[in-house]
Amino acid sequence: MSGPDTGATAALARFAAGLRYEDLPDEVVAKARALLLDFFGTALAGGRVPEVAAITELVRARGGRPEATVLGAGFAAPVTDAAYLNGCAADVLEHQDGYRFGGFHPSHALPALLAVAEATGAGLRDLTVAAVAAYEVANRIGRVLHPGATAAGWFPIAAGYGAAAGCARLLGLDAGGIVSAMGAAAFFVPAIMIESIFAGPTAKPAFAGQIARAGAEGALHARAGLTGWPQVLEHPKGLVALFHGATGDPALTAGLGEEWTILEVHQKRFAGCRHTHGAAQACVQIATEHDLDPAEIADVDVETYDVARVLVDRTVEPGGSAIPCTLSLPYVAAAALVDRDVTGAQYAPDRIVDPLVHRVAAVVRIHASDRMNALYPEYTATRVTVTTRSGERYERFVDLPAGDRRAPLTRDELVGKFLRYVAPVAGERNADRAAGLLLDPPADAAVADLLALLTPELPGSPAASPPPGEPVARPAG
Repeated sequence: MSGPDTGATAALARFAAGLRYEDLPDEVVAKARALLLDFFGTALAGGRVPEVAAITELVRARGGRPEATVLGAGFAAPVTDAAYLNGCAADVLEHQDGYRFGGFHPSHALPALLAVAEATGAGLRDLTVAAVAAYEVANRIGRVLHPGATAAGWFPIAAGYGAAAGCARLLGLDAGGIVSAMGAAAFFVPAIMIESIFAGPTAKPAFAGQIARAGAEGALHARAGLTGWPQVLEHPKGLVALFHGATGDPALTAGLGEEWTILEVHQKRFAGCRHTHGAAQACVQIATEHDLDPAEIADVDVETYDVARVLVDRTVEPGGSAIPCTLSLPYVAAAALVDRDVTGAQYAPDRIVDPLVHRVAAVVRIHASDRMNALYPEYTATRVTVTTRSGERYERFVDLPAGDRRAPLTRDELVGKFLRYVAPVAGERNADRAAGLLLDPPADAAVADLLALLTPELPGSPAASPPPGEPVARPAG
C-alpha cells in the first residue's frame, strides 16, 4: 500500500495544484468554456422547475451570510448553500453533461466551483482552470468506480471529490491542502443508491446539490486547517475499494497532463437521461422526415441495450412531476414524436399532463437485444420502429446520439440551448453578452462580471419566471 504522499490521492492533488491556464491546450480551454456555458443555462432553467423552486425557498428561509449567488433566484446565500441550490437546479431537467466512461455527471462539481470563485473574487480564467482540474480528477475517479459501483447499485460520486480539488485550488491551497480537501470531502459526499434516482422522487435533485455542497465543504474545512484522510481513494478500505473498483487500477492517475478526459465529456442535445437519447433522436428524425401525425401512431418499438432497459423503461402518470418524466424512455420518446424536440419545455407543467403525449407513451415497447448490448458502452445504440394505424412503418437507427465527442454539438447549437434557457431570466441582450463572455472572455474578466449579466429581470421567486425552455428569438441549431 502506498504512503500518504505517494498514492493516487496525492498524485491527483499535485496535478490539480500545478495546473496553469497558459499550459492548457486550446481545445481543453474551449471545452471547459463550453461546459460552463451548458451549466449556467441548465441551472437557470432548472431553477424555475417547481420542485427546485420549493427547495430554494426552503433554504432561503433559513437565512445566512450572502456570500454567493443562487442563479436566477434573486438572492445570495452562504457558499455551501449556493452550491447546493445551483446543483439542484442544474440537475433537475437532466440536460447536464456526462462522462460515459464513469457513468456520472462531472458538471455536478461546477456549482461548488462557482460559489467559491464568486466568494473569493476569482476571474473567469481561474474558474476555467479549476473546472479543468475538477473534471480531470473526477473523471479519473469515475472511470475506476464504474461499472463496478453502478452494477452494485451505487451512483459514482466522483464529482464530489473533483469539486473538492477544484475548490481547494480556488482557495489557494497547495497540493497538501488539496489532499486534505479531498479527504475531508469524504465526510460530506453522499452515498447515492441509483434506484433512488431513477424511481423519480421529487427530492431527487438534492443528490446533485449535496455532491456540490460536499466539495465546497471539504475545501473550506481544509482551508480552516483541518485534515482529511490522505488515502481516501487508494486505501484498501477507501472509496475505490468500497465502491467495487480496483485500488491499483492505473486509470486512476494515468495520463495526467497528457490525456485530457474532459474532451470525452458529452453535452446533451436533448433534456432527459442520456439512455433515452438514442430513442429521442430517432423519434425526432422519424416525426420530422415523415411529417408524422402523432395521433396516428399505433406502436413504437424501441430496441436498445440492457442498461437503458433497466434504468429508463419506466411509465409515468399524467399530472405528476417532471422529474420522473426526465427518466422515462416512454415519455421522452413520446414527447419527441409529438413535439419533435425534447428540451426543458417538454417538462413544463402543461406538457407533462398532455393526453396525446401520454397516449403515445403508452404504446412504447422497450426491449434489449444482443446486438445492441454488443455495441454498448462504445455506442449507446437504439433502433426505433414506429407503426401507424394504417400499417405504415418507419424505422431509424442511432448509434451515436448528438453531443458525443464523435458527434459533437455545434457552437450554434450550444449557444442556442443556452439562450433559450437564459433569455427568459436575464433578457436576450444580457443572455447574448453572457454567452460571449463565457466562450470568449477577456483575460481580466471576473466571475462577478458574468453573474451581473445573469441577474433576473423578473421580480419575485424563481417560480415567477416563464416555463423552462420557452422559445426566444434565436433557437438552437
